[in-house]
Amino acid sequence: MAITDKSRKILWGRSGNRCAICRQRLVVDETSVDSESVVGDECHINSGALSGPRYDAAIEPQSIDDIANLLLLCRVHHKMVDDQFDTYTAKLLRSIKDNHERWVDSKFKEAEGLPPVKVRRFKSEIPAKLKTVESGQELFNLASGCHGSYQNHSDDLSTDEVEIVGGFLQNLKDWVDCASDLEPIEKVRASKSLSDELNELKRCGFLVFAAREKQRLEGGVGVPTDFLVLHVSVIRENDADIVRLE
Repeated sequence: MAITDKSRKILWGRSGNRCAICRQRLVVDETSVDSESVVGDECHINSGALSGPRYDAAIEPQSIDDIANLLLLCRVHHKMVDDQFDTYTAKLLRSIKDNHERWVDSKFKEAEGLPPVKVRRFKSEIPAKLKTVESGQELFNLASGCHGSYQNHSDDLSTDEVEIVGGFLQNLKDWVDCASDLEPIEKVRASKSLSDELNELKRCGFLVFAAREKQRLEGGVGVPTDFLVLHVSVIRENDADIVRLE
């Protein structure tokens, strides 16, 4: 599959030839000796590649190139959102896209000077220390309502440990992405699944630490919007950096 010409025209038209994040023009004017230069990318919100950013197995392969899964960005911000995919989740990118298209549709002529859409972090909100997580329910409650996560783990993992730690972090990321949409019975199942994984990690000599951080989406047409991001670390229980409070 590939992006159709029709989808490209719709994407560029609705985006107003502007990056959805910084709002820079994506076609550079011609010079006296060269033609115009296109500096914009048609980006996928959910990657179609198994190892790609924001890959979602629930999305049918034939839907990957649909207009609903496309976002127009400059090349700098395309690389940024794909490198920082835990911060720039599919949910957040769709919010950025919707915000930008509304701006183009209703405010383009008179709102040229609006500040670009950006994520603001506050020093006072960044957790200095993460608390030990003892249960799956506690961890699921922390994950609920979050729009992304920062993940950390001990170095020099063995091959078996990579599978255990990596599988846990992937599972947790999936719960972060869908926690707010789950029915009560599914939340109980999620908590049980996370508890089982926490117990397995503890059996293998790892502790899990977590906390939430409030960030703010600013710029665009709407008022600034606060959202939560989860910090989670999987650390060996004998790590010298762990601070133990009596």
